Amino acid sequence: MLNILHIDSSARIQGSHSRALGAYLIEQFKQKTECNICYRDVNIGLHLLTPEYMSAFYTKPAERSKKQNELTKISDQLVAELKQCDKLVITLPMYNNNIPASLKMWQDLAMRDGETFCSKQRGIVGLLKNKQAIIIVTTGGMPNKDDDFLIEKLTRLFLNAMGITDQTYIHATELAYNQQASIAAAQQQIAAINL
Repeated sequence: MLNILHIDSSARIQGSHSRALGAYLIEQFKQKTECNICYRDVNIGLHLLTPEYMSAFYTKPAERSKKQNELTKISDQLVAELKQCDKLVITLPMYNNNIPASLKMWQDLAMRDGETFCSKQRGIVGLLKNKQAIIIVTTGGMPNKDDDFLIEKLTRLFLNAMGITDQTYIHATELAYNQQASIAAAQQQIAAINL
């Protein structure tokens, strides 16, 4: 059984190209193998980091207060989802030349020292090995190459930090002007992936 963690980050529920392409990719997985899908919409139920969250994260579990245990509950759940998955699917629409704020919240809550990475004197070591990530990046127009590179670089840095170095990027651009051809091209990219 293949465990897949499917992350959607689009602010749109209806008419979202990234959500539609993510669902298409999941269907391709289902047609090829038996899958267990864990779905997470990062627009729902997540919170910005606060000093209280940071304090709770760096307090040993046995020493946490009841309030600190409550604060870490959602983060613990996100970490567990990452640990359990074999493959990670992230849909990522580009907003204002950057990743969605909701996805950044998920990243901040999922990056946990001693859980998804380990701090060392010379940097950090990712703890989530032997996982594959497929990231679907969508844009309404044709992004500047630097902007497109920034999106991929930020995502790559985050995943690498957790030890997820096997990453495949699917790009669907010019969706506001050439929707049909862009979606077809993205579906071809998906078909070329060794699922």
